[in-house]
Amino acid sequence: MIESKIEKETAPQVVLGHHMTILIAEDDRGHYLLTKNYLHEVGIRNKILWFEDGQAILDFLNSEHFQREGQRYILLLDIRMPKADGMEVLEKIKQNSAFDNIFVIMLTTSEDQEQARRCYTLGCDAHIIKPPGPVLLRAMQRACR
Repeated sequence: MIESKIEKETAPQVVLGHHMTILIAEDDRGHYLLTKNYLHEVGIRNKILWFEDGQAILDFLNSEHFQREGQRYILLLDIRMPKADGMEVLEKIKQNSAFDNIFVIMLTTSEDQEQARRCYTLGCDAHIIKPPGPVLLRAMQRACR
């Protein structure tokens, strides 16, 4: 009982603001759960939506559910996904001004520097190697500025 109270009191609390929705485009359910659980552990309570492939996130972005006045989004985008990979999704998002309210964080298991350069060239806001950690939190906090 005492240990859990201490853990709760010392756990870092991250506040993104109620206007932020977190979108996670990740085909691996285990990686999705790892990310979601990490966000909850550090105190993030924002709405989280999961998309299992690149086409699913594109369909959502082009649907009536996406366009909400004043709503902002942080997209945690896996690079290697079926139907449309993360690079394709990133490129389509950055080419459309209707998606200017999306802060895109690329997530990957690869340390390939050329891949990271390409992501930044296409306009990602951050490129982070999995698993999630403090670097992800700092990138998400930048989205709120």
